[in-house]
Amino acid sequence: MENKKIISPSDKAFDYMGRIDFDDANNPLFVFAGSMVSTKFTGTSVGMMIQPYMFYEVTWIGAIVDGIQYKFEMRYSELPLYIPIVSGLEQGEHTITIFKRTAGTHHYFRFCGLMIDSDACVSPVNHRYDMNIEVYGDSVSAGEVVEAVNYCGHIDPPHNSQYDNSWFSYSLLLARHLNARINCNAQGGISLINGAGYFNPPDYIGMETVYDQLSYVPQFGITKWDFSRFTPDYIVIALGQNDANPDPERIKNKEYREKWKSVYKDMVNSLREKYDDKARFIIITTVLMHEPIWDETLDEIVAELDCENVRRYKFRRNAAATPGHPRIPEQVEMAEELAVFIKKWEK
Repeated sequence: MENKKIISPSDKAFDYMGRIDFDDANNPLFVFAGSMVSTKFTGTSVGMMIQPYMFYEVTWIGAIVDGIQYKFEMRYSELPLYIPIVSGLEQGEHTITIFKRTAGTHHYFRFCGLMIDSDACVSPVNHRYDMNIEVYGDSVSAGEVVEAVNYCGHIDPPHNSQYDNSWFSYSLLLARHLNARINCNAQGGISLINGAGYFNPPDYIGMETVYDQLSYVPQFGITKWDFSRFTPDYIVIALGQNDANPDPERIKNKEYREKWKSVYKDMVNSLREKYDDKARFIIITTVLMHEPIWDETLDEIVAELDCENVRRYKFRRNAAATPGHPRIPEQVEMAEELAVFIKKWEK
């Protein structure tokens, strides 16, 4: 590529966000939906070098240049791919964010460098954030099927990740509302408890196993997360939607319900300990339709924890807005409500 140069991912001009694996600083591994890297650059064009690890035949990666969002298809490749993002820009300084649109079971990727004009340069964004947010959730928190906006209030259309976009999940929308850094630790189909949900059949791994992991897709390898790398001010937990599979009646069994609550409380208490009890917890389900018993169970959990830093929030249309994944307008609705709730808590 004539008249181009590559900027190493280890350059100090890059600002990373999310649970990202930096064991190879020159080729950091992006795992969770919404993980991103940002910088400023000069010149008239920009591209990226990406090494995909595909779990689906095809998936997509996102980029935002000067506020305009782009979507690029990725397929299997043994070598890093060069993806041209945009050319013909005006001379001067520009901003770029490269982000993971989809959850880990679609793909991982290594960011192998930014390609810019040979006479251009990069510089830090130096954005000052007001707080840190962490989210533990499923496909709704990851932004799956959000772009199927013609299906608001309806079941999902046939899809294979083409409508997924973490940028428009309530998680990342909330972070932008509050000017917050975010670690979005969400995976489609995941339950709270092992042996339920839809993630990683036939073993069905729950968030009770994944919450402290960095790489969590078994066929790629499991690695632990270093909690000292990110300390949240607020933690949103949005789990329970998928625990109804394979037995939606099981939660009505008193013994199982107590077990489920115990696992939930153990995860909350473990996170409280890891963050020296400084984080505030918001326990939710979403506007995606589900049985009321899950909200009743979460009410019991919060009451039994009996901690000022652990609170419940129920959306105005909680469990009643849509039988399919929330689309962008419904995700915006959730983010705006949560932002108001947090701002009131801040006072």
